[in-house]
Amino acid sequence: MTKQKKGSAVQQSNPRAPLAAASVAFGLGIWLASAIHRSAAMWATAAFLLILWATLAAVRKSIFLGYASAGLAIVAAGALAWVWMPQPNLTTPPQEFLFSEKIEVVGHVTNDGAMLAGRGPRERFDLETEELKMGEVRFTQPVGMRATLFSRQREADQDAENGSFPQLAYGDRVKFTAKLRMPRNFRNPGAFDYEGYLHGLGITAIASVAANEIEIVPGKTGDTLGFWRSRCRSSILRHVHDLWKGEDAALFAAMIVGDDSLLLRQVREEFQETGVYHLLVVSGMNVGLLALAVFWMARLLRAPQWIAALITIALSVFYAFVAGMGAPILRAVFMLSIYLLGRLFYRDRSALNATGFAALVVLAVSPHAWFEPSFQLTFLALLAISGISIPLLDRTSARLGRALAHFESTSYDLTLPPRLAQFRLDLRLIAGRLAGFTGQRVAGFLVTGTVRSALVIYDLLVVSSITQAVLVLPMRLYFHRAAIVGLPANLLVLPLAGLLMNSAVAAIALSYVSAFLAHIAAVIASSVLHWTLFCIVSLSRWNISQWRIPDPDLLVVLVSVAGIIVALATVHGRRRVVIAGTAVLFVSATVAALYRPAPEFERGKLEITAIDVGQGDSLLVVTPEGKTMLMDGGGAIGPFRGEFDYGEDVVSPYLWARGLDHLDVIALSHAHDDHLGGLPRALQNFHPKELWVGINPESAPLIHLFELAQAGHTEIFQLTSNDSFDWAGTHIRVLSPPPDWQPKATPKNDDSLALLISYGHASALMAGDLEKKMERFVATESPQADLLKVAHHGSNTSTTPELLAAVQPRFAVISAGAHNSFGHPRPEVLERLGEAHVKTYRTDKLGAVTFLMDGKDVEVKLPAFR
Repeated sequence: MTKQKKGSAVQQSNPRAPLAAASVAFGLGIWLASAIHRSAAMWATAAFLLILWATLAAVRKSIFLGYASAGLAIVAAGALAWVWMPQPNLTTPPQEFLFSEKIEVVGHVTNDGAMLAGRGPRERFDLETEELKMGEVRFTQPVGMRATLFSRQREADQDAENGSFPQLAYGDRVKFTAKLRMPRNFRNPGAFDYEGYLHGLGITAIASVAANEIEIVPGKTGDTLGFWRSRCRSSILRHVHDLWKGEDAALFAAMIVGDDSLLLRQVREEFQETGVYHLLVVSGMNVGLLALAVFWMARLLRAPQWIAALITIALSVFYAFVAGMGAPILRAVFMLSIYLLGRLFYRDRSALNATGFAALVVLAVSPHAWFEPSFQLTFLALLAISGISIPLLDRTSARLGRALAHFESTSYDLTLPPRLAQFRLDLRLIAGRLAGFTGQRVAGFLVTGTVRSALVIYDLLVVSSITQAVLVLPMRLYFHRAAIVGLPANLLVLPLAGLLMNSAVAAIALSYVSAFLAHIAAVIASSVLHWTLFCIVSLSRWNISQWRIPDPDLLVVLVSVAGIIVALATVHGRRRVVIAGTAVLFVSATVAALYRPAPEFERGKLEITAIDVGQGDSLLVVTPEGKTMLMDGGGAIGPFRGEFDYGEDVVSPYLWARGLDHLDVIALSHAHDDHLGGLPRALQNFHPKELWVGINPESAPLIHLFELAQAGHTEIFQLTSNDSFDWAGTHIRVLSPPPDWQPKATPKNDDSLALLISYGHASALMAGDLEKKMERFVATESPQADLLKVAHHGSNTSTTPELLAAVQPRFAVISAGAHNSFGHPRPEVLERLGEAHVKTYRTDKLGAVTFLMDGKDVEVKLPAFR
């Protein structure tokens, strides 16, 4: 009888979640349609026939065939949704308005201006144009535009001091002049789709505007809802900055209302490294914590469940409204609403089904969400909690928790299974012995309190570890981090996350009523925040938290997905099956986090790839023996620097996409920012054994690079034209600088380290940014090469006839930024290359360009997308 009761309990606690399975099938259909281009008629016909087949199977009571047909019909429906997905109606400025003289722009702000972190005051805002004017030519169709205001260097300090930097709000009509350009991706494998991101926001043009060239013109344009949202959001942000200062204010602004504009990159990365980035952004967790507090408070005030649910939903919608109505928070609010409404109809175990239903609706409305990291992270986290963690807790800690109810009641023992009744008896025995010292009531409180605390810790351990295991694959794919310290970080931080969020929200709400009460709540929130930061910063300093991993291959993806499926399928089985399924999940997560397949190189060939880093240089060299060297790392130029890091955001993603997790050598041609800027992060991410440099003047960025190299036990070698050596199947000859080179006080182009690398009868000259003087010197060093990396991005100061005559290249590659303000490459240089019959490739036109040398000939490979 006991075994039968157990089996019946397990069966009863095994809720079916067809909508969760249906959402996955629908998503697979979206993926299939994006990969296999077929007509809507074909997918519609397939869906119709499969529905008929499923109906026939149901009539014949063929369960397996019915489920299989229904699942495939949902796959076809997902594919149909992708094909039928309406394309955004985006207007781009006419070509003559782009990359030319300054254009006069009149428009209205569609997204409140936000001050940005980084060097110099800058403000970003979005607008919709009303008119573009170039001379007498006008363009009046509305164009979505993102603009950045900046102060020129001589004005920046004054603007920062007197607070004259404009603060733009929704509906403000503005007029300014600026050069317009279209958003452009870095055309490398693994690059972030910046164009697609902005197009999703309705933006097709970008501009940089000097603060003294913008004018706020009379009138307001916008809808009432937008004005209310802007006012509410601005008011809340003002109160945030009144309650907290500095970093605390920036963090609470990000956590509460999603304004992350003032967050420093270092802070973001510390949260990413420790696996608690979900705390930093407005996400489903924020919505859940606030909703839990509201629902609990409403029930504490004896509100009926349906009223508490409706209040919670209404306040969650308002929160999403204030926080920006972004897709992730809207999805979270929608899923929360479905779950709470489901509870009203006594579907107490509908969490997984609610997750699936919400995902289905989101995907049906916006099929492209299937490919968005925010959707994947939200859906997988909810899947881990509702599909694996909650069933596990229902079978373990939840039962023990129920056994603690009515602790002194012996009649309640009779309603419980024998093991739980015996558990209560044992606890009462312990309490009875303690009662002689503390009294009966205190003893009971101590015993039950201790057990409840242990159960809370157990629940946190289960939920956090399983969620981390399920999220390993997307963490690797999008952040290239194993997040190994995520479990201890979440155990230290999550118990107080509710107090952090709700005390901060309470402080903001109370600040409209009582400054004294708001101050008390703000102090509580600050204390919890400082504890959180202490834990995060401490854990982020562990070497293991700094591990970076390349893109997963197909095997890693399959193993990770299989582990999740096995855990979901076995979580309602017998104890041994559950343990085995959970073990499979953690083993697959370990494989996904640590397995690093060998990068795919063409063995026996020398590879030189010019990476697209815009107006800068970065070259990947792979020897015939598979050794790797990165020469230069790109970087920003000009006085106005944001938080964008070329090493982290451009070079590293390309290297990870190639399967690299380390480099053998990093080489620096010279210490200009567009060559040096990305190397510090590349050095930290790929831990090279050696750093090669020429003769450079001391500068703060160069000293920082050397300090990082020494901290990472990277050996530094200074090379001059006296050096010649074999390296990993190639021969390297240093052509510049000469041993007696005397650099100026600041870095110059002629400081460049020039390398001639040869394999068999094929060779390449990497000339840095050499100008005429040093090119003449190199021309005397017998620099014959099949491939020339054109110096100084194609400037007319370089690529002299003397050098071309001495090198006699067959191929050349120019690394330059698209539509750069320097006019690189110069027409004169292109003409000289053409007259020398050199086949020239440009990263601004083609993206990353790869040259393969087999020792005799050169093969050119271009990226698959252009």
